[in-house]
Amino acid sequence: MDYTCSTTVTGERDAVAALFVDYATWVEWQPSLLSIEVLEGAPPAQGARSQLTFRRGKNGTMVMTETVEVSALPERWNVVYEVAGVHNVCETRFEQMDAHTTLVEQRNLFRFTGFMRVVGVLFARSFPAETQKSLEAFRHFAEARASA
Repeated sequence: MDYTCSTTVTGERDAVAALFVDYATWVEWQPSLLSIEVLEGAPPAQGARSQLTFRRGKNGTMVMTETVEVSALPERWNVVYEVAGVHNVCETRFEQMDAHTTLVEQRNLFRFTGFMRVVGVLFARSFPAETQKSLEAFRHFAEARASA
């Protein structure tokens, strides 16, 4: 599965990109994120690895590993997310549209194995919708923070 989502954020590219990769703020705009544990390196630097734990459903959790493949900030930040049966390359690009607006664009490439192939087929439409929801949550967070 391969798709791209985007949003425009009021703000200068350097500030928007820096806020996007600031792990300390992620729980503020990703409400299902429970914790981040840095395993090696120094995020958002290339090669850094972290373990992210998300709430799933009423009582469940999902733990995934994040590896930073490319850290060319403020232009782009590419990471790989892995959880059993899922390999997701997430390429995020930041483009200054005008003096006050930054485009945040994410291309996601998913590869599913085992049972997750079935999940990928059954829920294919929900993946882009969740990505767009997350980008919009970031936009609202970034703009509220800038106006405070």
